[in-house]
Amino acid sequence: MAKFKKFIAYLAVYVIAIGAGSVIAGMGTKHPALSFLAIQPSFGFEPFTINLVVVDFTFGLNIHFTVAHIIMLIITLFVSPKLVATLMK
Repeated sequence: MAKFKKFIAYLAVYVIAIGAGSVIAGMGTKHPALSFLAIQPSFGFEPFTINLVVVDFTFGLNIHFTVAHIIMLIITLFVSPKLVATLMK
């Protein structure tokens, strides 16, 4: 059970970091000095549909990461072990 709680704590820390990266990237679109944080390469594939007469399946995947997301994930990589240890006490 302790491993599950630790996993949930790590997951929460990384989700918060991604959310913070989104907020920072949003601020980057409004301020010219921070515009490099909002650079957003996208990759994936366009949705496609499989028609099986009875049912239609549509599959697609697009991933958008900004520079702010990547910076926050790198920071979280180093900070999360100490943060999770503090949360688990």
